[in-house]
Amino acid sequence: MRSRAFHRTDIEALRLNLKSNSASVPSVDYGAGSTGSTSTVSGIARHSLKRPKHARALAALAAHLPSQAALELGTSLGLTSAYLAGHAETLTTVEGNPHIQALAQSNWTKLGVSNIRSLSGEFDATWEAFADREYDLIFIDGNHRGEALIRYVEKSLPLLHPDGVIVCDDIHWSPDMEAAWEHIRSMPEWTLQMDAFEWGLLTRNQALKREHVCIRF
Repeated sequence: MRSRAFHRTDIEALRLNLKSNSASVPSVDYGAGSTGSTSTVSGIARHSLKRPKHARALAALAAHLPSQAALELGTSLGLTSAYLAGHAETLTTVEGNPHIQALAQSNWTKLGVSNIRSLSGEFDATWEAFADREYDLIFIDGNHRGEALIRYVEKSLPLLHPDGVIVCDDIHWSPDMEAAWEHIRSMPEWTLQMDAFEWGLLTRNQALKREHVCIRF
């Protein structure tokens, strides 16, 4: 899976532009490490967006599945969303801060992305709004508390295609998140579990043997 082939010059040009945008963003804090604690667009762009190589890897994963429907919990400024939407028929993404959600929607307009369903609110509170379909890829990137990550994964199981994939971001962000990842990957549902350090991947695809793989990416 060569993520470099999924590079998007338009998205990366926008990333650079956002890094120099000093506009303020009102705070809405739903979890540890929330972008609600960052007061400027540039701060969010510099500290909260997925790095390009990780966004490309997620896009490559979506293309590999292939993804008819993908779900992202944690939109931020919408750049990773745009990468994912380029390789999914539809992307549903949820952002806790409505002010950041509005910025993401503006960014998708600039990029010409039109296959994104965007929701705003705390994940648990809005769950029923997006639990209306099956997803091939679920990317969890929000809250950053261990108990919340476990809850989101457990609640995602009924939404996941049998051959689908869940990606959990920032699994080594804190001892609490590491403990949650260890708990999640030990669940009997999974066949392949992959630790890529910055994020972890889980699938219950029965065509794969049960194994745990660690790579540094």
